[in-house]
Amino acid sequence: MGKRSIYVTTGTCHFEFSRMLNLVESCLKSVSEVFDVYLQYGNTNPIELTGNREKRDFYSRDQSESLYKNCDIVFSHCGIGSIFNSLKYNTPTVIIPRLKKFDEFSDDHQLQIAEEIKLNPLVLMLNEENPQLFLDFITKYLNHKKVEVDLINYNLASKLKSIILED
Repeated sequence: MGKRSIYVTTGTCHFEFSRMLNLVESCLKSVSEVFDVYLQYGNTNPIELTGNREKRDFYSRDQSESLYKNCDIVFSHCGIGSIFNSLKYNTPTVIIPRLKKFDEFSDDHQLQIAEEIKLNPLVLMLNEENPQLFLDFITKYLNHKKVEVDLINYNLASKLKSIILED
């Protein structure tokens, strides 16, 4: 990875998530800098993103781990594994929850997770109503010093468990 880079991951869910990729593209077009973009599109129809360097349906665990660690910004669905990896490497992350109303998932548990996780200053929850917030976020955190952090936090784990298992 030569210049600044962005990792975009829709996760491994069997549901389509074009809305996310369209939001990512609008964000990428809004910044003057062009990034190397690594796209993991899963079961979503891939689109050509500004700065696209590489796109795959799935990256191996090791490849994905390297992208979380080395990219400057991550765009992610709100899967726990993806969020965990971003936070583990202290990588500024833009989250876009899958929503039931768009047939992107069978329920809105990702929205519930996003509502809690967005309290972290390194996380921006993005939707169609607030894409301009990306410019402020990237300006603030693009030069953020990244360090690996220990995420064994039982309070956070308990909170996430209560959200996920809530009836």
